[in-house]
Amino acid sequence: MEKFYKGIPGSGRIAFGTAIVFLQSNIFIPRYPIRKDDKTVDQEIKKLESALATTKKEIEKLKTDLKKDTSPLETGYIDTTILMLEDPLIREQVTQRIAESHFNVEWVFNEVIEEIAAKISKSDDYYFQERAPDVLSVGKKVLKNLLGSEEHEIPKNIDDPIIVSHTLSPPEIVSLYKKNVRAFVTEIGGKTSHVTIMSRDLKIPAVIGIDNITNNVHTGDKVIVDGTIGTIVVNPQEETIALYKFREEKYEKYENTLKAIEKQPCVLKSGEEITLLANMDVEEELVLIDKSNCQGIGLFRTEYIFLNRNRSPSEEEQRDFYTKVVKKFDPYEVTIRIIDIGGDKKPPYMDYYEEQNPFLGWRGIRYALSHKDILRAQIKAILGASHFGNARIMFPMVSDIDEINQIFEVVESCKEELGKKNVPFKENIQLGIMVETPSSIILLDKIADLVDFISVGTNDLIQYTLAIDRGNGMVATEFDPIHPAILRSLRLIADIASQKDLEVSICGEMAGDPLYTLLLLGFGYRKLSMSLMSIPTIKNIIINSSADDAAEIAETALEFSSKKDVGRYVREQMTKKFSYLEDYFRQYV
Repeated sequence: MEKFYKGIPGSGRIAFGTAIVFLQSNIFIPRYPIRKDDKTVDQEIKKLESALATTKKEIEKLKTDLKKDTSPLETGYIDTTILMLEDPLIREQVTQRIAESHFNVEWVFNEVIEEIAAKISKSDDYYFQERAPDVLSVGKKVLKNLLGSEEHEIPKNIDDPIIVSHTLSPPEIVSLYKKNVRAFVTEIGGKTSHVTIMSRDLKIPAVIGIDNITNNVHTGDKVIVDGTIGTIVVNPQEETIALYKFREEKYEKYENTLKAIEKQPCVLKSGEEITLLANMDVEEELVLIDKSNCQGIGLFRTEYIFLNRNRSPSEEEQRDFYTKVVKKFDPYEVTIRIIDIGGDKKPPYMDYYEEQNPFLGWRGIRYALSHKDILRAQIKAILGASHFGNARIMFPMVSDIDEINQIFEVVESCKEELGKKNVPFKENIQLGIMVETPSSIILLDKIADLVDFISVGTNDLIQYTLAIDRGNGMVATEFDPIHPAILRSLRLIADIASQKDLEVSICGEMAGDPLYTLLLLGFGYRKLSMSLMSIPTIKNIIINSSADDAAEIAETALEFSSKKDVGRYVREQMTKKFSYLEDYFRQYV
């Protein structure tokens, strides 16, 4: 019987194949007491050390094979997994637990791994949450070596495998890629999970986040995976197969179109140039962004350098990394945002206090200004990197003029300190702020006289303007970029920036969403920063549109007072102009 399931679009294109289901509980883990003496505990730890070493060798072999095969995937993800295996915290916790409980290492190791994953998954930080599946998957790989069981195998009678799994780790993805799988479907994961990122890099369709799918699909079922809109069809009928074959042909033509415009300048039909920049979070993205034909980094979120470690990175460590990025993109700009700590991003080694509303509390520039040692180290590191290219500094969550004055005092003090140490830096480095709060919009005509540029962070701007916690599932459906209040705010920001001759860009999720491209251009934005995966599609829309097309959509959209009416109008207009994106726009209905 044909069944449809909806998940999160992970990696585009359509795949047809046969399901191979990997259940989460496919390992039996024995539990038994051991002798209460040091020698027996040591023997259990040696078993763990051996399993960790074997797992590391297996993963390093995958890395070597990946390079030999000249895969399009970079090996940074594999290096991250190796670092996870080398983490002394795991060994320490397992050793202590065995010494206290006197149970076998397999059982204790599984307990520790599950506890670490559970703790990470409950983190307020979305990036941390997305690493929990990786911890579980790597732990499972070590357990298999502890128990002497075999890794996943593709049945020999299936030559069109589609993997359906609870989750997949980077090594598992690479191993399955080498076995010519057609697609991945997982129960957990998000838009920044390794399954998503690596599937895109490997050009393998993927749909993620389908709850309980491993119990609703069986090995041997025929499956269609549509990674563009995030759907899978189990045991499809002939009519459905024909429909998806037609869609696959459309996708192939569209991808060929995108490839053909890679080297073209990003210019509207009316002649205006539009700058497309990439957002960056982690080091693994560096090589991928460099290959994306973007025009620099519009938002470098530095807080991820501070996460997933036991101490704050030193000024030297930061400077080396910023320099690496700045050199890579010179002469293009690299806009480095000061650490946006608080709210949903809280490194465990930093101090906090319990807040009723953390997103309205001690976060962003407020936290940075109350921790001058962290702020100064980061500013000095960015200044040092600015000597090697076009680095700029951006400050998050600014809400008033006094904060800007305090920020500039710190910057000048850092410049003086570096000058005394004869450390070279760009004296006239550009300083800008994120416009994310209603107060910064109200004060923008005054702020514009103080800063070199502004960038609109639409994610938080929507959250604060509409008074909606974007992490709260009860109100998530109300978090809508198309709300008339948001559109009017965006227009006002662009108008003030134009009047003040102030550079303005958009760096929130709206910038990379094809549905909103002409809206933003119509409001006057000429600089968009987005996920590197969005750049080709956004560029294609731009070069096939004119300033008049954009202005007409924007002006009409502003006339509506209901977000439903705005959404219906914009969707209709974009579908009419770009019918090949109809499947994508359908998800907004």
